[in-house]
Amino acid sequence: MEYRIIMNILSLYGYQFFIGTVITLSSWLIAGIASLVTGLLLGIIGSKHFSYCITYKFVKLYTFIAKGIPAYVQILIAYFVLPSVLGINLSAFFAASLALAFCSSGYVTEIIRAGINTVHIGQWEACLVLGYSFSASLRRIILPQAMKNILPALIGEFEQLLKSTSLLATIGVTELTRTGINVISRELDPLPVYFFIACVYLCLSGLLQIIMLISQRYQVYDKS
Repeated sequence: MEYRIIMNILSLYGYQFFIGTVITLSSWLIAGIASLVTGLLLGIIGSKHFSYCITYKFVKLYTFIAKGIPAYVQILIAYFVLPSVLGINLSAFFAASLALAFCSSGYVTEIIRAGINTVHIGQWEACLVLGYSFSASLRRIILPQAMKNILPALIGEFEQLLKSTSLLATIGVTELTRTGINVISRELDPLPVYFFIACVYLCLSGLLQIIMLISQRYQVYDKS
């Protein structure tokens, strides 16, 4: 019976759910790419092998703020406070996506920093003896070795980021969860709608897990 109800809802609102899923994935991609770029940069300059103490203190302050404020509060600040303070006009979608990127970048920074710090100091010394620059050492020697520690935690963070996109519904963005809420207000039958939304999130999370397994196998074969 529930199966028929779900199929009936999909026949009526399938396009809306598709658009909501696209918006969810778009926000996730924007936030994920921004947090990865920011986290990579800050993770490098915040590592123990980077020679400037002031950068380490800056990174610690950044991660303390990014991780210490709940993502929901950061979304509210980005949408309601920043536009008036900075005199700019941000849509709810981009404000929430940037807030999620800021929040996630704190965790990505710590993941990358910790992964780099696990590489033995002897690897850095060998790069110095061979005449590698700092950037070349990272790109060719350090990061490839650190990836085995970075990748599982990084996939886990991006999986959490995907689920955090449901917070966009709180400021009116019609992503997947908000689409479900709108459908429930019309159909007055929440169980099949929430069940379908949960299945979509499970499928997306499953895809991330598959990517992680493939990446880990690739690393094993690449070493052999």
